[in-house]
Formats: sequence, structure tokens, C-alpha cells
Amino acid sequence: MHAEELTTLKETGTKGDFMLPFVAVNTCMPEFYTTYPMHWHDEMEIVIVDSGEFEEEIELEKYKVQAGDIIIINPCTLHSFRVSDGQNARFRSIIFNMSMLVNSNTDACAIKYFTPFLDGMYFNPVVISSTFPAYPELEDCIRRIIAVYHEKQPFYEIRLKSELFELFRLLFTHYLVPEEHEPAIKDTTTRNIKIILDYISENYMNPITIEELADSVNLSKHYFMRFFKKYMGTTCIEYINDYRLNVATNLLLTTGLQITEISSRIGISNLSYFNRIFKKKFNMTPKEYRYNVDNSS
Repeated sequence: MHAEELTTLKETGTKGDFMLPFVAVNTCMPEFYTTYPMHWHDEMEIVIVDSGEFEEEIELEKYKVQAGDIIIINPCTLHSFRVSDGQNARFRSIIFNMSMLVNSNTDACAIKYFTPFLDGMYFNPVVISSTFPAYPELEDCIRRIIAVYHEKQPFYEIRLKSELFELFRLLFTHYLVPEEHEPAIKDTTTRNIKIILDYISENYMNPITIEELADSVNLSKHYFMRFFKKYMGTTCIEYINDYRLNVATNLLLTTGLQITEISSRIGISNLSYFNRIFKKKFNMTPKEYRYNVDNSS
């Protein structure tokens, strides 16, 4: 996995570009990181696990995934992943905006399938294993999509779009079922978490207080801390540090900035503290991390 592939996984904006809002990336854990904290994005993401196993949390539910599993992450869905100590995992992801398939003009596909899907009116399994119906066809379709994207043969954009339509044909035929209305309490919880995570992603480079975050969702400081720990599985400070460290790895890989400048850019003014928490997470200093990645590319 190269540096440019890793950085496409960072939640820094639209995947791909306006002309082709699509990327396919390879990930190896723990070669670059062991966790990616809870986040969400507008794009749909589909993951196929090539080897190993890890824990994925999607919409506050935890799933153990292993080699061969296919993970479906719908647009605007909260998700995170973590590899256990001593474990390794390799997986491929396709991340794309549904605008590739939903035309601005209404047609049968949009009205009957894609608009209801985007409105949350369909339920799909999060993890699809090899025992599920039509698994071979689905797996083959995903691997074709990845190959088309990386090979970039003439007219590949047309082929890519065609394969994505085939992907959804398989999903609607074998996996998607009408969704029952979810309890309002879960909707509120998810909405509050998204507000908190958005606040952190927009302000991580500045000092962030618990009071600020609690105010963003109109909760008391005491209740907010319990709320965050319950649904995120970690303390707020630990999450913010984890988020900042993932941004730091991006800067280490893609810029020539000094370590002190990177520490400052991610909102940590104390260099010793930055080095300490970085080494705790990655078992190496930022300088060692940069050297190891540069020499493994």
C-alpha cells in the first residue's frame, strides 16, 4: 500500500473528483495504523476483506469480519474499524458518490430504487459472508470494479458505471429489503454523534474543551462524557487524540513538514506530549514512522 492510497482514506472531502467521484484503495493493518476512529462521509463504501480479521463498528453495532467478507457501508453511516493486537488484515475498498448513478432527471431507476435507498427505506446486511446467496456473483462484480478502476483502459468510466449498476442489481435482487421505521431515540443518538464528530473534524487544529462539545449537542458536561463513552467506546480526549494522530500520519506521509510543525498543525503545542501519544499508538516515534513508511513504499 502506497502513501497516496492511504491518504485517500482520510476523511478530508469528496472521494475522487467532480468528473469521477470514485476511488478504490488497498489497506493493510497494522502496517500504517491499527484503528480508524468513528467517522462518516456522504459516499457509499464497500469493503472486501482479502485476509485477516478486524472489528468494524457501523451505526453503533459491532461486527467481527474476516477474510472473504464483504462489508456494505451506506452513505452518511457512522463507522470505525480496529484490528486486534497481534492481528493483521488486508482489505480493498471502493468509495463512491451515488450521484454517479442517480441522474438529476427522474427516471424509473431513480424513482423505484435509488431514491428510496438513499432515503433509508431499504435494509441491507452490513456483513455479507461467503454463505450468503449470490455471494460469488457479488464478489466477482466488486473485484471487476476494482480492476476496471486501476487498469483505466479506454472508456473505463463507462465500464465502471455499468459495473456499479450491476452491483446494485445484485444488491436489490438478493439483499435489500424494505426497512421498518427505526426508533426515534436511535435517530437522535446518531444525529448527536455526527454533530460531535463534525465539530471535532472542523476544530481539531485548535484547543477543544469538553464544555464546547457538550454545548454543541445541548448536553451537560457530565452527561456528555457518559454519552460519548457509551456510544464511542472511548473517552472524548482519547478520540480527539486518535483523530489528530491519524491526521498527523497523513502529514508525515505527504509533506516534508518538521515534526514540531505537524504537532502544531494538529492542535498539540507540547511536542513531548505529541511524541508520547504517537509512540503509544504506533509503537514508534513520528520520525521513525516517516522513515519506515518511506522505505516500504
